[in-house]
Amino acid sequence: MEAKYVNKSLQRALRILDVFVPEQMALSATEIANRLDTLPGTIYPTLATLERAGYLVRDMNKRYSLGLKLLERANLVLGKMDLRTAAQPYLKEVAKEYKVNTHLAVLYDDSVMYLLREEGYPSVIIREVVGQRVQAYCTALGKVLLAALSPDLIEHYVNSVTLEPVTPFTITDPIRLRGELAAVADQGYAVDNEEFHEGSLCVAAPIRDYQGNTIAATSLSIAKSVAAGGQLQRFVDVIRHCAESISQELGHKILS
Repeated sequence: MEAKYVNKSLQRALRILDVFVPEQMALSATEIANRLDTLPGTIYPTLATLERAGYLVRDMNKRYSLGLKLLERANLVLGKMDLRTAAQPYLKEVAKEYKVNTHLAVLYDDSVMYLLREEGYPSVIIREVVGQRVQAYCTALGKVLLAALSPDLIEHYVNSVTLEPVTPFTITDPIRLRGELAAVADQGYAVDNEEFHEGSLCVAAPIRDYQGNTIAATSLSIAKSVAAGGQLQRFVDVIRHCAESISQELGHKILS
């Protein structure tokens, strides 16, 4: 990133947060300024802003320490790590037993972000997948995650994203996409039929937390020829069972 794009005020705030270490968890404004090689007066506005936002707290002796807002932010990251830990054994098992590629993903802004991939057969499609983002509307994972949104958010997504064709089979009609997402929400799984990569078929199902909220999705991808002859439902059942198992690990109660 070029230096001209760096926000100096934000950079100062991040440097302030970085001065706190386990050996020194509480610091005065003067001590913080000394560690940053600056004057206390130059950092007072930043300290006040961080305190007001909950990233710093100040005690009766006017010494600053890290606030609970940082713990709240960290828990979002840790939650993703717990999700990966819970999901990986099930994704590995399905990939190995059925010789398919399995994935774990979340919705990140308007895109699908991959958190995990287990390979049951070699593939040249998105080999280094973790951390990569792809369009949501053309993937089974994305359809599952979009279908879990509120009607207002779905409408916002459909109206704000350009539905460009990734393959000749990609859904690019907003009306058809709305209908597809409604069907996904109703049936509890999604299918990407060569919409992201020609010759490849993908099925996905939602992963839910203890409150029943969809927090991620898992999928398996296969060559379309493998799903021929009525085999698709078999793979749908496999990925739904996988998603339910992961959900139960996360505290979701499956109603019988």
